[in-house]
Amino acid sequence: MALFLQKPVFWNTRNYEQPSGVWATSGFPKDYGFGHEEWNNSPRLRLLDRKKGYRAFHTEEVGNAPVDSNFGQNFIFMTASHDGVQQLVGVAANAVSLMSSRPGREAIVKALGLDDLCAEAWAVPRVREQFKHSKRDFNKLWKRNLHWIPTWICPEEYFLWLDEPVTLDPKRITGKKRLLGMYISHTTLDRGTAQLFMDAVPQAMRNERWSLIVDAIQTAPSTPAFSDEIEGKDALVTEVLAQSLARRGQGQFRQSLHQSWDRACAVTRLDCPSVLRASHIKPWARSKANERLDPNNGLLLCANLDALFDAGLITFEDNGDMRVSADLTRQQQKALGLPMGLCKPPTPAQQRYLKHHRDKEFERWK
Repeated sequence: MALFLQKPVFWNTRNYEQPSGVWATSGFPKDYGFGHEEWNNSPRLRLLDRKKGYRAFHTEEVGNAPVDSNFGQNFIFMTASHDGVQQLVGVAANAVSLMSSRPGREAIVKALGLDDLCAEAWAVPRVREQFKHSKRDFNKLWKRNLHWIPTWICPEEYFLWLDEPVTLDPKRITGKKRLLGMYISHTTLDRGTAQLFMDAVPQAMRNERWSLIVDAIQTAPSTPAFSDEIEGKDALVTEVLAQSLARRGQGQFRQSLHQSWDRACAVTRLDCPSVLRASHIKPWARSKANERLDPNNGLLLCANLDALFDAGLITFEDNGDMRVSADLTRQQQKALGLPMGLCKPPTPAQQRYLKHHRDKEFERWK
């Protein structure tokens, strides 16, 4: 099943493209003057395999979190603490952990030719100070730990690195005054809390990758990975990951809806990708396996209509007309521009799903 983790990483002032020499208070960065995550946004960690892009990236270990059994179903929210604030710096979805597979990590290091990154680390004054300017001692450490640079890999389109880190309000997201900040710690999140991390990203920064990750969170499986997907991962994992995601139909549902509705909201015709949601008519949790990926079981809706539809406050008739819950006052309906109908009549296949929504989801609390 999907696993959502908040994972602290070392703070970097060079947009995580190379080590920046920030002073650390604990862990590997304190001892050696740099952290392996400081290349997380470097183009050097982009891997192209069979014309498909992937991103390798680093976090410290995650203890007993079941990352291996969630092969290709890990969601990592990377946060950094510095100067009295905590910020979201990057998000990765559909990720595979490489922490238990040294051969897997070494294969990626070799494929990307990461050994020469040592020059970028050695160029940092704090690194040289930590090694008392002994290049020999540094090289020993570098060779010994090089394989730890890639501890995760995910499809490139599901890797969002924020050019401007987003300052978080921990209390609003988790109800606590602070998020965990130690590099070796992690917090397991539920799906709703994971969405709150994504909601913290300002509107102006919500690009296509942001939308893809939001959709992936909403449609993330509630069942474990197939057993044959998590065995024998001692080689490069990209092909296995691609097959796994294709087997689960990851991304296909959204793509199908974009094609069906001409890449615009099925109601308003708004064509801004960052606010469009691939919304299931019959919810994922209630759908059978064949229904979850059926494009007839979906509407492409802008975010406000998706929220209303998911909450059972609006639904649609077989002719496409909108039915609005009496729980929305006339003033609220006017502010939202309701009612509005679908831009084209539903097909017979869509009508069958809409009947379920009207009967089971619309005003379901009554």
